[in-house]
Amino acid sequence: MPRKVAVVCIIMTIIVFNGLRFWKLDSVPCGYHINELGSAVTLQCLSQEGCDAQSRPWPLFGAMTYGQDKPPTYIYPGLVWAKLFGFSVPSLRAFSAFVLLIGMAGLFLLTKRFWGLYPALAVVLAATCSPWSWVVNRQALESFFAPVFAIWALYFFLRSVRWWDWALAGLFFAGAMYAYPPARLQIPLMIGMLGFYDWRRRSGPKSSWFALGLVFVLLLLPMAVMYLHGSLNRRFDEIGIFNQDFLYVSGDSETFAGLLAIFAHNYWLHFNPHFLFLTGDASYLYSTRHLGLLSWLDSGALLIFIVFLMLAFFRRSWNGNPVIKYRRWLLFLGVNYLIGIVPSALTNQELPNALRMCGSWPFMMLFTGLMWLAAAEVFRPCWPAMALLGLLAAAVLAWQYFSIYPQASQDAFGCRAKKIAEEIQAPEDWVRFIAVMHKQQYHCRYFVWQRLGLNCRQAKQVCEGR
Repeated sequence: MPRKVAVVCIIMTIIVFNGLRFWKLDSVPCGYHINELGSAVTLQCLSQEGCDAQSRPWPLFGAMTYGQDKPPTYIYPGLVWAKLFGFSVPSLRAFSAFVLLIGMAGLFLLTKRFWGLYPALAVVLAATCSPWSWVVNRQALESFFAPVFAIWALYFFLRSVRWWDWALAGLFFAGAMYAYPPARLQIPLMIGMLGFYDWRRRSGPKSSWFALGLVFVLLLLPMAVMYLHGSLNRRFDEIGIFNQDFLYVSGDSETFAGLLAIFAHNYWLHFNPHFLFLTGDASYLYSTRHLGLLSWLDSGALLIFIVFLMLAFFRRSWNGNPVIKYRRWLLFLGVNYLIGIVPSALTNQELPNALRMCGSWPFMMLFTGLMWLAAAEVFRPCWPAMALLGLLAAAVLAWQYFSIYPQASQDAFGCRAKKIAEEIQAPEDWVRFIAVMHKQQYHCRYFVWQRLGLNCRQAKQVCEGR
C-alpha cells in the first residue's frame, strides 16, 4: 500500500469515525448521568429564567448540588448551542463531541506548522481512535473542554512571538482553568515549563510575555475572588488528599513526608499497565472497560519509541535517530504529559482516574503522531501499517462501544429512570414518579420539564413538593 493510498485510508477513517461521535446520542449511553442532567437543567433555567438550577441570576459558575459547579466556559457557549439545537441531553452530548472536534482541529494546525501535513493527519488519527476521549465526549460534560482550550493556547503560543498571539494564548490558558478544576493546577505548571522552554528556544519579547500575563491574570480575577470566599473549594475539599477524614481513615499523617508518600503512590497508579493498555478507567462513565486508556496506535508509538531509544543507546553516533533528532519535542511532550497527572494524584477517590488526567491527552496524541512520523522517515511501509492499525483500533472501539457498552453501563447512567419516564402516560403515574425521584432532583426536574412542558421554576417546585 503506497503512502498516498494510506493517507486516503487515514482521512476516511477520521471522517467516518468522528461522524460516529454524533450517532445514537439519545440511546448510547442508554440513560443520562446526573452530571448530564445537571447541565441540561442549568441551561434550561438560564434560557427561561436567567438563573442557574439553584436560582442564582446569571452566575459565573452554575451551582450544582452534586459534583462540580458548571463553569462559564460550558454554560454560556452551551446556551447558544442549546438555543440552536435544543436543550435535551442528546443535543448537549453533540455539543461536547463538537468541541472535541475543535480541539482536533487545533492539534492538526499545531502539528502541521512544525512537522507537516502527514504527521498532522497521524495526530488526528490518534485522537480519533483514542478510547481516552471517546467515551467521555459522548456525554454532556465539560471536562474535556480544558484540554481543548490548552491545545489552542499552545498553538498561539508556539505560532509566533507576536504579542497578540501570546495574548490569545493567555485567553485560552485562562479558559482551560475555568473549564475544569484539575487544569487550575496543570496550566500554571505548564506555563512555567513553557517559560523555560521559550527561554531555551528563542526568548520571546517582554511585551509578549506581558500581554500573556496581563490577559491571563485579568481573566482569572473573578475566579480568584470566588476561591477566596471558598465557594469553589467544595469538591476538592471532599476528594483531595488533604481531606481530614481521608487521612484519619487511611492512618496517614499530615506531615510533608506522609503526604508526599500518598501523592507518589497515587501518581504511580496512573502507570498501571491494566489501566493504560487493557481495561482503562474502572468507571463506565469514562471507559468501555474493554480497552485501555491508550489505543493500539498509541501503544505502537510507545513501542517505536523504545526501539529507537535502544538504538540510540547502542549507536550514539547515529544522528538520524529520531530520539536524538526530536529530543526537544519529546522532552516537551513528556514533561507536559507528566504534569497532567499531578492533579489526579492529589485526589483520594477512584484512582487511577482517566478524566482528572485528561490534560495529558493532547500530549499523548502529539507523541503518537511524532513517533509514527519518525518510523515512517526510516521505514516507509510504516504509513500503511499506521493506516491499517488506526482503522482497526477505531473499528474495534466503535464496535465495543455500540454493541457491548450500552448494556454494561446501564447502572452508571440510570437507564431505568429514563425508560420509566419515557413510558409514563397517565397523570397518576407522574405523581408516583415524582414521589420516588424527588430526592434525585436533577432526574426529576429534567424529565418533568421534558415530558410535561413545565418551565424551570415550575419543575423545581413540583420536584421539591411545593
